[in-house]
Amino acid sequence: MGMMTQEHIQYVRDNMLLFTTSRRYLPEELTQIYAIYNAITNERKKTTSCGRCLEAVKKRIILEYNKTL
Repeated sequence: MGMMTQEHIQYVRDNMLLFTTSRRYLPEELTQIYAIYNAITNERKKTTSCGRCLEAVKKRIILEYNKTL
């Protein structure tokens, strides 16, 4: 299992609404969200706009972020 880097933590902190609200995402936002997820889980999920998939990814990132607080 990977760990959140300071850059990941800062990105989540600076962009908390990306992770806590449901909205339409820009391609670069999705890329960053999946990059963080893959780094902390050592998975290789591909970027997708699937709503259910994205909610699970965001939930996992927030879970890991909360462990750093």
